[in-house]
Amino acid sequence: MIELLKTRFVLTFVLAILLSGCSMLGFGGEHVDHVAPVSGDHEIVGIWEWDTTDTYIYIFNADGSGSRGVSPTIQRFTWEIEDDGLTMAVGRTEEEWSWVINDNTLTITSRQVRNMQYSYNRR
Repeated sequence: MIELLKTRFVLTFVLAILLSGCSMLGFGGEHVDHVAPVSGDHEIVGIWEWDTTDTYIYIFNADGSGSRGVSPTIQRFTWEIEDDGLTMAVGRTEEEWSWVINDNTLTITSRQVRNMQYSYNRR
């Protein structure tokens, strides 16, 4: 089951790259040796690990910046929450997600790509 989820994630990620172009997704190949402390009032602020592996992470900072990915390739983004939606600007691409946090698990569902949903556990 885990291998199937990993394959689904990789295929979805590759499809997004093909449809949007690498530069539009904000790939910079930045190497990150450490994770800066995160603080803030919003419940999404923090570090989140993909529920099928702890290598893919999301970091939402209190100032509206963030990063995601697997070291050493990390994508930087900015984020905001309005009403029930999470918007992330990744490079020149804007992603829209529905989101919910239950029992320290963040679940995001794409509003742009049908059936794209991922869950992350708070670190």
